[in-house]
Amino acid sequence: MEHFAAHYRRLRSLLAVFLTPEIIAALLPLTRPALRLGPGGDVPVHLGGAPMLPPGEPWPRWDGRPLDFLGAIDFADLARFGEIAGVPSSGKAAFYYASETPRPWGDAATQRDGWRIFTGDLRGAGPPPGALTYPRTRLHATPFLSLPSQQEPAVRRLEAAYTGFLSVYEQLHAAWSQHSWPDDMPAHQLGGWPALVQRPIGPDCLYASTGRPLDSPGPPPLSPDEQRAVEEWRLLLQLDSDRRLGWYWGDPGRVYFCARPTDPLEQTWLTLQAT
Repeated sequence: MEHFAAHYRRLRSLLAVFLTPEIIAALLPLTRPALRLGPGGDVPVHLGGAPMLPPGEPWPRWDGRPLDFLGAIDFADLARFGEIAGVPSSGKAAFYYASETPRPWGDAATQRDGWRIFTGDLRGAGPPPGALTYPRTRLHATPFLSLPSQQEPAVRRLEAAYTGFLSVYEQLHAAWSQHSWPDDMPAHQLGGWPALVQRPIGPDCLYASTGRPLDSPGPPPLSPDEQRAVEEWRLLLQLDSDRRLGWYWGDPGRVYFCARPTDPLEQTWLTLQAT
């Protein structure tokens, strides 16, 4: 994937300053290609703007109120970057969410209708009373290599194998994140490792989508099958708080649309993390 080759070389050079070749060899395979949505770049992506729905599709609702249109993405336009795990290579998708408080956090199976993704033939649709509209904001997709956050099990396993790795990795992760995401840029992203606010998103998606409570005392133990099921959940779209769009999910706060490779996008699960 030539779009990511320069990022790979740059990251490898950074790691070589602080880590042994053995640890680097274990860490580099964990990187995941991703697309940053921000200023500059070759492929425009628009968030907000005029809502889109399939012809004849009723406006989605949750708990008696209309959902809000967050944006539509044409994945075919992004195919030039090559295969990115978790991101379709073709088709369009429109994203909806009950974005105003009280909003669903994706922490219970009963909230499933609090967000929707529509695919296929998408056309302009007039919002009903009560649906929020957000200003059309032009961003651009730019490739980058994402690293797992310190909370991810993959990083914890490296710490178990190489004692002291985590303290060094925290600084490396912060430096690489700053390189990829300047402080003044909302962290909108397609694919890759999520920029976590609290904890890994995989267990939350698995527990909530199957009716398992998230607030049980201590982390529920995972069987080997459940651990594999957790790792199937991948980030599709991460939307940060953004003043330009009028989005405020928390300080910080981010919305994560997550999908499994064998599921249609309509079965995507959402989870919200905020402080």
